[in-house]
Amino acid sequence: MSAAHTVRCRGSSRRNRRKPDYQKLLSILLLLAAVVLPLRHSLAFTDNEFLPISLIATLGGKTGESRLRQPSAVLTSKDGKVFVLDGAVNRVAVFSPRGKFLYDFGANHLNMPLGMTMDSKERIYIADTRKGRIQLFTSRGKHLEQIDLPKSGKGIPTEPVDLAVDDRRKLLYIVDNRNHRVLIYDLQKKSVIKTVGKMGMEDGELRWPFSLVLDEEGVVYLVDVINTTIRTIHPDHDWAFEYNIGSWGVQKGEFFRPKGVAIDSGGNLLVSDSYLGVIQMFDRSGRFMAVLSDADKKIHRFTTPARLFVDRENRLYVVEMFANRISVFRMGR
Repeated sequence: MSAAHTVRCRGSSRRNRRKPDYQKLLSILLLLAAVVLPLRHSLAFTDNEFLPISLIATLGGKTGESRLRQPSAVLTSKDGKVFVLDGAVNRVAVFSPRGKFLYDFGANHLNMPLGMTMDSKERIYIADTRKGRIQLFTSRGKHLEQIDLPKSGKGIPTEPVDLAVDDRRKLLYIVDNRNHRVLIYDLQKKSVIKTVGKMGMEDGELRWPFSLVLDEEGVVYLVDVINTTIRTIHPDHDWAFEYNIGSWGVQKGEFFRPKGVAIDSGGNLLVSDSYLGVIQMFDRSGRFMAVLSDADKKIHRFTTPARLFVDRENRLYVVEMFANRISVFRMGR
């Protein structure tokens, strides 16, 4: 080997050693944030801004058919059965109201699904995320239909991650994470009639939306994750974006990484922050009301809380994805 070649190799080696390890730096910053931000967050609330909750059940065993592997969504039927989207193993696991595993379905039709909703006839719509389509089942697991979704105008496949049914208007709202938009699918015409949103940080723009919920009037509350806010979309105003709830931060009424949203029996919004591990409550105008807490008024820390669901008895179901469980709580003082 020539001396010149040897020098070049050594120079290259020195350059490589001096090059900053950005991934390591990012990991350190995230670790510091994980310690500092929650401490700041815990100091941001007064006594009357705590809403105590009590754990009444946990779904997700350590072995067998009840074991969950990164669940991503949960809902209940009229008779109290609990349906858990167990996306990492491509199934819906069904539990009794007391938490006993009953049956599962979907393995032959799903590929890394992330979102799930139920209509008034208790048919279950599942966002089959990796395949870019929607699968429809009965509550007993019979497959009814597959809905294929159009690509974006740039030819990028749709990536459905959540969905919600407006029974009165016969519409299905579909969150397309990859294309930063919401598809509005007409269930009678069986076609997408409108899309709202595009990539960006301004009003009417989205960055990696993840979850949504509808109120009794059909207003859409959409979690815009990277823009760290909840967007509201009104169906009677040509699905225009109306106002935002929350903004980036670690104080009350602010989000670091919002992920899940649900509406309780009083019409209030519950929003989970997967990074800070907290759930906050707002009224539908966006006014902060409370943070969920333990009985002694300490902020309840969840493990990566993602999707949320509130049942007919006003019980809160929290998908703690990386803890591989669904935690069920009673809310109220």
